Amino acid sequence: AVVSTQSGHYGRGNGNEMVHGEGNVKIRTKNGNSELEFKPAKLSDKGTCTCSAEGLGTTDSVDIQVGGVENEVTITPKVTELTCKQGDASSCVIEFDVTSTIGDPGANDVKFWKLKDGELDEKSSSSKEGNTFSRVFGQWKKPSRSGQYVVVVTVKGKTYQSEPVTLTVLPKD
Repeated sequence: AVVSTQSGHYGRGNGNEMVHGEGNVKIRTKNGNSELEFKPAKLSDKGTCTCSAEGLGTTDSVDIQVGGVENEVTITPKVTELTCKQGDASSCVIEFDVTSTIGDPGANDVKFWKLKDGELDEKSSSSKEGNTFSRVFGQWKKPSRSGQYVVVVTVKGKTYQSEPVTLTVLPKD
């Protein structure tokens, strides 16, 4: 969600001022305009926020309604960073919980992708247990596998992408 106004300050309906960099709040000022962005937007951002502007001897404010609906598919990583060691006997597993209000995705509907320069690059399959989808790095646990991984979930023809999980595979001693 992005809201643009003349330069000013933003506050939530509960009276708390929003500050750039706190939580998912981004505030940028450029060419005399101020932009408020919730990145990523969350259902908890829904409500009223107030933009207050101060000029030469004057002040003004406006209430802005921020709308939102719950996502149809929610993807939550079990961890956001995972470190494993090459040659270690233990498994190295990236896991995501997937919940859906529009259908139950199966293992074929959830694909793991390694990102390269922020783009989907290497695809691999997933395993499913309950609502948890996993990608196991066993014999393929090598430093070259380090990087960011996401899952892409397809339900009823719509695709949803997770936030990335960072995998670091340390070389063996």
